[in-house]
This record gives sequence, C-alpha cells and structure tokens, in this order.
Amino acid sequence: MNNSKTRKLTSPTVSDGPMWDRLMGNYNFACVMVSAQLDITGLIDQGYDTCESLSQKLQLSNKGMEFYLLVMNHLGYIHLDNRKLKNTELSHCYLAKGSDYYWGEVLLDPFHIYNVNHLDKKLLGSLKREYELECKGRSVTDMWQNNDMDLESAAAFTHLMHSQGFASAVAAVSSGVFEEVQCMLDAGGGSGTIALAFSDAYPKRKAILFDLAPVCRVADEHVQSFGQKEQVQVVAGDFFTGPWPEGCDGICLSNVLHDWHPATCQRLIDKTFALLPSGGQLFIHDMLRDEAHLTPSLFCFHLFMNHGSQLYSRDELYKMLDKAGFIEPQCGQALGYFFVVSARKP
Repeated sequence: MNNSKTRKLTSPTVSDGPMWDRLMGNYNFACVMVSAQLDITGLIDQGYDTCESLSQKLQLSNKGMEFYLLVMNHLGYIHLDNRKLKNTELSHCYLAKGSDYYWGEVLLDPFHIYNVNHLDKKLLGSLKREYELECKGRSVTDMWQNNDMDLESAAAFTHLMHSQGFASAVAAVSSGVFEEVQCMLDAGGGSGTIALAFSDAYPKRKAILFDLAPVCRVADEHVQSFGQKEQVQVVAGDFFTGPWPEGCDGICLSNVLHDWHPATCQRLIDKTFALLPSGGQLFIHDMLRDEAHLTPSLFCFHLFMNHGSQLYSRDELYKMLDKAGFIEPQCGQALGYFFVVSARKP
C-alpha cells in the first residue's frame, strides 16, 4: 500500500468477476496461486519478459513454463505477443504486489480453504455438516460468535477478506450510493474496506469501523497505511452482545450477512434499525444469491461448507428489511458479482 496521504483511490478499471471465477474453479485458480508464489507479474515487469528468461530466472523447466504461460494467457493474466510476455490490466490490478487490490492473502491461502487435494472430502463432509472452517483446530465461526478470536487468526482472516473485498468496496462508494451519508458505521468492518473507501471519497465526513478487538488491531494498520486516522475511528466491540457506536446516519454491513443464518441476520438488521435516526440508511454490500449463474451458486455452497451459512437473494434481503421496518429498498451493482442493497428508516 502507498503511504501517501494525497493519493486518491479510483474505482478499479476492470471487474473482479474473473477473480471469483478462478476462485471457484480451483484447478484454474491453482495456476493463479502459483503466479503469486513465484511473483510472475513482478518478474515480467522487471524485464523477464520471455519464457526463456523467466524459466532461467526461476530455474524451472522451459517447456513446462511455456505450457504454464499459455494457460495464464488463456485465463487473461498474461498477453503473449510474438513470444514476448506482457502483463494485462487484470494482472496488474489483482496480481501485482503493489496494487491496492492485490489478492495475495487469498492466493497464498493461509487457511488451506482452496486446497484441491482434500476438496472432495470437504464437499462430502459439508453435505453431512461435518466440516467447519478451522484455524489451529478451532472453528472460525465459533471464534467470531463467542468473541474469542486470537490475534494470529484475526490477522490472517482480516487480510484475506481485505484482498477479496476492497475492490468492490471502492466501486460501491464510487457509484454514489452513499452520497447522502455524513457519518458511516462500517459494522463488522474487518479491515475497513467500506470505511476506507468512504473516507477517501468524502474526506470531510467521518466513518466508524466497528469489529472485534483483535480485528481492530489489524484495521488500525490499514487506516494508518491510508493516512485516514483523522477520518476513520476504530471501535472495538461485539455486535452480537455489546452496544454499537452511535451517532451515524448510515450503517453498512459489508460481507457480513453471508456468514450467518437468517434468524441471526434478522437480529442484526433489527439492531441497525433501532440505532439509526429517522431518515438514516442501511446498506448491505455483498454477493447476492443468483441461481442462474455458476459463480454465485458455487460461492453460496462454499459458504455452507465453511460456516453453515449462505448467500441471500435480493428479495430475501428485502423481506428482512421490511420486517425490521425499513422502507424504499433499492439494489445497485458494485463490482462484478457484488451489489449494494439499501433501505431507509422512516
């Protein structure tokens, strides 16, 4: 990340939809993981822009590298032009270590979530509800729910979620959906993808990042890195059992509801309604369940495998919002497969 306070975030110029396609197609995604491990994008930018020079630099098989680069070309990360290698815009956006939208924390897979060697067992175990995403032998979901997340697990998971969510958060803010909000509460905000993007777009407004204490320690690093300590207040707390920060006219649940059962989601939405002033808005930034498309369907099953949870459709979220008392529900696209569902308190 760039430490300059004057740098202005702009919405990504390409969709992260292809990243999610690769993520759900593990065999293709394995090629992308190897690219991160070897820093293929960085090496090409350094001038190792032929198959021969790249394989020699890495001391790998030239013929194997030729086949591998052809796959990366088909996947859209490398362009082959008269045997010269060039990184595509997609590669620079998501595979370059210096990019704000680098997917490295996902690609290096610290939780072994996408390890194809045990994916069949994971699938079968999940259908029996015997599988649970673990860190150090403990359920990640239980750690969240019980406010019992250790620092190492919190850091690994928060960095991973930042890699997956920041591009869409910036695109969501750039769409203007938060235009009326003066003070945004990023509830369960993790690294603060929404808070950071909101404060960057509206430097005279305030944002509050609210999450568990170990997560907030990681969030502080991101806020410091983007030079936004004056605009973003980081508040530690438990949004299941403790009080929420007050004084905000906008609340965003970004990549939160998909981790929980419908009854838990309804309780969280009810809490936002009670907290907001009249005219205040709730925003739900998430991938929506869409049975007509493969990647959202795969991601929905992925959530069930890891947390026993699911994606929610636009209509399902509208019903929860209506039950809580919200009015004027709307839905707009953020980036790729992600949307922002919003509603207002009367």
